[in-house]
Amino acid sequence: MGPKMIDRIALKRLTASDLTFFESLFRTLGAGNQKAINLNADVFVERLYPALPGLVPMLGDVIPLTMTILGPAAAPAYVMSRAVTKRDAYKNWRLNGEFVRDPEGEAGRFNALKAGDLAVMEFGGEPGPQRLTLQLLAAGSPADAPLHAALNPLLPSGGRLTMMQITRGQIAAAAATVPHAHPIWTMATDTEFDAALEDAALSGIKGSDILKKKTTRIVTAAALAAAKAAAEQNGRDGEALAWVQLQKMKEEGAWTSIEWSSSENAVSSFDFRAVDFSGAVIRIDAKSTAGEFARVVHMSAAELMVAADGQRYDLWRIYGIDEDGARLRISENIGELAKTILDAMAPPAGVTVDSVSIDPAKLKWGSEIIVDRPDDAA
Repeated sequence: MGPKMIDRIALKRLTASDLTFFESLFRTLGAGNQKAINLNADVFVERLYPALPGLVPMLGDVIPLTMTILGPAAAPAYVMSRAVTKRDAYKNWRLNGEFVRDPEGEAGRFNALKAGDLAVMEFGGEPGPQRLTLQLLAAGSPADAPLHAALNPLLPSGGRLTMMQITRGQIAAAAATVPHAHPIWTMATDTEFDAALEDAALSGIKGSDILKKKTTRIVTAAALAAAKAAAEQNGRDGEALAWVQLQKMKEEGAWTSIEWSSSENAVSSFDFRAVDFSGAVIRIDAKSTAGEFARVVHMSAAELMVAADGQRYDLWRIYGIDEDGARLRISENIGELAKTILDAMAPPAGVTVDSVSIDPAKLKWGSEIIVDRPDDAA
């Protein structure tokens, strides 16, 4: 399994001094000459980039990054180059470089911001920060007010806590009533988007249709290719975890023999072959995802034809794959469904249907099984 992506997201309550980062506010607030946003060391360093102090000799204490500003008032992306810096005289790291001026044609864009408003900051890059998405939320903006109200209690006003690490899930929970057109959804966990992207990467029509409607989440060719690669990796990892479970079941007496068919023949129409104590042969196909159980299952026409041939064919749904393992539910003997699907596919001569997408709710499933990754697994 590949390395797990680290989310480096923080919620910050903006002070009057922080707002001097924006030229129009610097000239009207009279809040000093900081011209930067403080990045509290207990969060930015200790939580998001704990190795950063040791990297200063290599990276320097002025680290350039690409900054994308979203908002306030759901304003669109505004991209520029800035830096995070740490001078001996500073208590904290700072986001600065130069003033942020109003974008052309958007005079007064930042004027809605007040001391006490919020910023959601998502950093990316290794070994130090290389990019930042800065989502500004103004309590006085009707577009931001519901989200600001939901996130505001995480940083109690008047307290010493002015910055904290948060998760995509917390952002999504706060944005539950916020329209999907708001740019906060580019940061939030969006299970529908993730499932649709996986489905589209596997040529699913439904997933592609959903992505077309999510106007705040542009899907690039690179993102689609990455999703396809991730799905393929999940497929390999899911098979390996299914093999772990098959071996465990054999040790417990469920099978007399098992084989990993697809490891010997990459075009096999099933992944495993097991024999029970009655001598019955069971073909098993593992369908894997790092997401939730309800994501659609993709089956090729070749798999359906084998499943419909009268010999038992089971689907193993491997889902929620992570560094600890996965969860598993089994749908036994799907032959009748496979026959129904094949009977319904009647393309004209010269046309072949290569695959179908199946809603897991159309199948009968057994209870959930936890599959633990062996200690020596990568």
